[in-house]
Amino acid sequence: MTYSSLATEVATPSEPPTARPLLTGTAAQAPLTWGWLAALTGLALVLRLIALNQQLWFDEIMTLLGSARAPIREIVTCYAGQNQHTLYSILAHVSIRTFGEQPWALRLPAMLFGVACIPALYFFARLVTTNREVLAACALMTVNYQHIWFSQNARGYTAAVFWTLLSSIFFIRSTSRSRTQDWVLYGITAALGVYTHLMMIFLVAAQALVYLWMLLAQARSGVPIVRRSPKLLYGFVLCALIAIALYAPSIPSILSHTVGAGREHVRYEWASPLWALAELARGLRHTTAGGWLALVLGGIVVLAGLISYWKQNRFLVGLMGLPGVLTAAGILATHHNFWPRFFFFEIGFALLMLARGAIVVAEFIARTLDASEKVCTRSGTAFVALLLLASMLPLRAAYAYPKQDYLGAMQFVEQQRKADEQIITAGVVSTAYQHYYRQPWPYVETPAQLQQLIGGSRGTWLLYAMPSSIRSSQPELWRQIVSNFAVVRRFPGTLGGGDIYVSRSRDVTRGSDHAH
Repeated sequence: MTYSSLATEVATPSEPPTARPLLTGTAAQAPLTWGWLAALTGLALVLRLIALNQQLWFDEIMTLLGSARAPIREIVTCYAGQNQHTLYSILAHVSIRTFGEQPWALRLPAMLFGVACIPALYFFARLVTTNREVLAACALMTVNYQHIWFSQNARGYTAAVFWTLLSSIFFIRSTSRSRTQDWVLYGITAALGVYTHLMMIFLVAAQALVYLWMLLAQARSGVPIVRRSPKLLYGFVLCALIAIALYAPSIPSILSHTVGAGREHVRYEWASPLWALAELARGLRHTTAGGWLALVLGGIVVLAGLISYWKQNRFLVGLMGLPGVLTAAGILATHHNFWPRFFFFEIGFALLMLARGAIVVAEFIARTLDASEKVCTRSGTAFVALLLLASMLPLRAAYAYPKQDYLGAMQFVEQQRKADEQIITAGVVSTAYQHYYRQPWPYVETPAQLQQLIGGSRGTWLLYAMPSSIRSSQPELWRQIVSNFAVVRRFPGTLGGGDIYVSRSRDVTRGSDHAH
């Protein structure tokens, strides 16, 4: 099917565009392609198992130290801060207790959720689009660098993607068929999403707004709201009740971390949405074959997909796009850090738009060249295949480097330092080296501490990461570091801005690299 006729097929002439149901996919009427789904799910499992046991990065170490090691009773009652994804911490606790405290065991729930996202996207996409596009989007997710990266990250982000897709499936089914089991399953899956990550509240809020929009549109077309409203409203109520019940033991702890008074506020550069956009573009550029050109072309393709979906069904665009908008608004309103990963739950929807856009653009170009209908169809498939190839090329970097190379930096400095030289740390690496790797290296917090430590005659080695964090939160300390130390070696990782820097005091450093 070409997309010039898709909107016509899903809407009758007497039906206004804003009153179309969400259930508009043609794949739902086609046989299930179990073979393709099994193959893509199996490939996803293999790609996410490779290098699963690489060393942990800072957030994963904090997850392990702050929650996963704790008893279940403590995990569900104590909110350790924004780094805690409660449902994930529970699953990670069970995993490391069962298999031992290994990196792969800590990441196992994230990996399994990542693999489960493939069938979740498959069954969501079948409700809203064609079978060819369903398989294209699932294939793109299978080999997507970012999805593989987060599937090997001991955090709740792939779980958030999974619950987003599942709750959206039951949302569509509830609005289209209004069966009790659908709104019950919606309430359960949406609540589990909120229990995975508090910011998933914005997903539920967006779904509620889309439902209200649909009700108002139906009212304008002559359908009384009272005839359509009760069923899914029960689902929202059920979601709220389950989420409150799950979080009830930790509500006092959550309030103390989120609205507690007396904390000093530091304005980091990553609290800016412009920084988030720049960081997102940087990450996509480095993980996409072709760099900036591929990123620009990809943006055009996604935009084409968005426009095509808008013409097909505006409610569907709201269901896929509004959660990200509300998340951004919530972050701005609370002055929270604007991490791009907070929008990762939207990746399934983004890949659907990418798949749709690739087919739309390729078919448009072929049609402009007066190609036959068969050639138009093949051109869309060929463009998707090209995107798959471009997605696979950067995967080597995900396996070749750890997210942060704590071990490499630690081994290097221990080999290079002389017997009378000391090692100190600053910033986020201190927690990892002192509490996870059990190194007796002093942690420098103030310029006075630094001057005292380097005041002797022996040389000093300093390890740190994320210099922008030190520069923002401890500017005087950063000036002292720049004045007194020169970078000897930088240990790269796949985490953006997470490289580990090994530096040495300038009085004993010769020919060192100054670039900070």
